[in-house]
Amino acid sequence: MNCVYVRNLRLGEGTPKVCIPLVGASDEALFEEIKALSSYPADLVEWRTDYMNDIFNEGRLTGLLPRLRKHLGNTPLIFTFRTTKEGGQRQASPQQYKTLAMEAIASGCIDLIDIELFSDPDSITELTALAKEKGVKTNFSSHDFYSTPSCGELLSRLRHMEKLGADIAKIAVMPRCPEDVLTLLTATVTARRQLTCPVVTMAMAGTGLISRVWGEIFGSCLTFGLAGQASAPGQIDARELKCVLDILHNNL
Repeated sequence: MNCVYVRNLRLGEGTPKVCIPLVGASDEALFEEIKALSSYPADLVEWRTDYMNDIFNEGRLTGLLPRLRKHLGNTPLIFTFRTTKEGGQRQASPQQYKTLAMEAIASGCIDLIDIELFSDPDSITELTALAKEKGVKTNFSSHDFYSTPSCGELLSRLRHMEKLGADIAKIAVMPRCPEDVLTLLTATVTARRQLTCPVVTMAMAGTGLISRVWGEIFGSCLTFGLAGQASAPGQIDARELKCVLDILHNNL
C-alpha cells in the first residue's frame, strides 16, 4: 500500500490520522467550530458542506472557502458534500453535486475532495480529472447506514474505487452485531494487502467503535473524532480518540 502525501501528512503509515468534521449550518457556527480546533488534536479537517445553509447559492462556496483556508493555516482540508442517499443532511441533484465539487477543486483552497462511489459515472470521471489537474487528492467513499455488506462486496467496492483513480478509498457501514464489525475488519486488512491506495474504513455506532481505534493494526489510515457535533454515529471526542491511538501505537 502506497502513502498519500497531503501537506505535512503521510496517510497510509503509522498511527491513523485524526480528522475532525466541521458541521456548522451558518458562518458564525462554522467559524466558532474552527476556533475550538486549537484545543483538539486535528491532523485534518473535513468540511461537511451538506450541513451549511444556502450552500448552493451563487458565490456562497467561493466566498467561504478562502476564509476557511486562511483560518486553518497548514491543516489539510477535506471537502465533502454528503448526499442524503449516503446519510447526508441535504439533497442535491447530480448537477448540483458536480458543480459544487468542481468549484471546490478549482478554488485552490482544499487538499482532498470526497467523491461518492455511486455518483453519476460521467461526473466521477470529470471530477477525478480536474482534481488531478489541480493537485487535489481524491477520497472515494461509500456509506451504508443500514447494514454491513459482505466482505466480498466491501472489497469489490474498494477495488472499484482504486480502479476509478482514487487516491484514498473509504467505506463506512452500520453493524447490526459484533460479527459485522469482524466482516469490516477482515475486508480492511485484506484491502491493505491487495490495494495500492490507502483505505479508510469504519463501522458506525457504539458496536463499531473498536474499528475507529484499531486502524493501525488492520489498515485504516484515517479516523474521525469530535470537537463538537458528530457527523456520523459512533464518533467520540477527538482528544480521547488520540489518547487511545497513542496507547495502541506505543505498545505495538
